[in-house]
Amino acid sequence: MHFRTIYNLSQQRYFSHVVRLSKRMSELNLCSRREADKLIQNCRVLVNGNPVEPILGQKIKADESDIQIIAKDGNLLKGSEITEDKGETVILNKPKGFVSGQPDPRHNHTPAVRLLTRENIFEEHPDTKAILMSGDNYLSFGTRFHDDGGLPTLLNYAPAGRLDLDSSGLLIFTKNGVAAKNILNFSEKEYLVKVEPAKSLSRQELQMGMQSLPYPPRWDLGCLLKGGRRLWNDRVSLKPLLEAEWVQEGTTDVGVWNGTGVIRMVLQEGKKRQIRRMCREILGLHVLELKRIRIGNIHLDNLPVGKWRPLSDAERMSLMMTNEYTV
Repeated sequence: MHFRTIYNLSQQRYFSHVVRLSKRMSELNLCSRREADKLIQNCRVLVNGNPVEPILGQKIKADESDIQIIAKDGNLLKGSEITEDKGETVILNKPKGFVSGQPDPRHNHTPAVRLLTRENIFEEHPDTKAILMSGDNYLSFGTRFHDDGGLPTLLNYAPAGRLDLDSSGLLIFTKNGVAAKNILNFSEKEYLVKVEPAKSLSRQELQMGMQSLPYPPRWDLGCLLKGGRRLWNDRVSLKPLLEAEWVQEGTTDVGVWNGTGVIRMVLQEGKKRQIRRMCREILGLHVLELKRIRIGNIHLDNLPVGKWRPLSDAERMSLMMTNEYTV
């Protein structure tokens, strides 16, 4: 075997067993990759008890778990203690008519982040009172991204996940990369969905080539719990819903529809307009209202529409620990 071939094979074996330090820190739920790079540059990372040089891109063993972060006061941080900012993740009860991310310039939609003003904070929540009374500058407001005369909003917060323009309920904003990753990839989402029988194909469905919708509408939700179904023109099959039940049935005892109904759904994946499409294409039901009431262990509860609050310590810890990796 040629020497160069042997060298290339050994090089491949080496790189298959090492990863970037920042990537491994993200996998272990210590912080996001971007945050890891900052910590490395500031000499605040230990591997096997030894300080890491402030050089970006360095690699460690792919299964390395003895990684620690030094706090600003010089002490070592572990697990959920790594989150130093109590105000870095907040929840909003998003009303209809607001987009989760940045609006399409072709439409005049208002981003939900504009609701994160000092005036809209839900001060009645006990954890919010504790943060406001602490005197620490956890929450920073400004008009960095909009100069149209609007009220100052929280700076540098991004939505973790999406809610459609016509959907409402729980929406999380965060500055923490680990929390955002866990919300998107590992957290359960619970919804209340108000439905009625679909009357006809929409213009978009006709353009997609759909011929018809299920009729009569299906009231048996077992098909959603089995998974394996594919929506129109989708290549990937749907995963089974974790839970699906009627909260308010829209049928009589003999299965005849007599109005609207409400379904409670719990799922982990969250494709674009997945619930609305599932209801129409699989059940033959049209969604009238869609409201998200829970993400993981974070509940909407009595948060008023249009109001927001920071997460409690217990809620922040649940987000940081929701992952397939353990420290």
